[in-house]
Amino acid sequence: MAKKSIKKNKQSDAKKPEPVKSELDNLTLADGKVHVDPDIERVKQLEEILGIKKMNPFGTSNIEVFKEKLSEMTIVDMQHMCEKVGIFASGSRQEIREKLLREFKSTNKGTISMMVQNPSLILDPNNPKHQKTLKILKEI
Repeated sequence: MAKKSIKKNKQSDAKKPEPVKSELDNLTLADGKVHVDPDIERVKQLEEILGIKKMNPFGTSNIEVFKEKLSEMTIVDMQHMCEKVGIFASGSRQEIREKLLREFKSTNKGTISMMVQNPSLILDPNNPKHQKTLKILKEI
């Protein structure tokens, strides 16, 4: 059997019509999920790069990140955090959450003035982690 060759028309390939966008493509989906604020994501990335989780018993220095972390915790996780922070973990889940928030706020008061007294952090542009940090800091 002889092979049949199919020749494509080059003009038809070049002039393909663009897909027509309907009004449904512009709609925003309401799925009931809370979508993440980009600023909070930047804070999380910076804290991860700088190693704040190791230095701070709360794992963050931002109240919004801490509230999000608390909402994902079980009561047992909250009790363990209370032990780590040094407060008595008694009461319901809501009471423990409020105690942790109060302790977080009182611990982080004046953090900015304390950070000013520390020597400044020197970032090396050749280090890949420092490059990420510099990029995020430029966006803020």
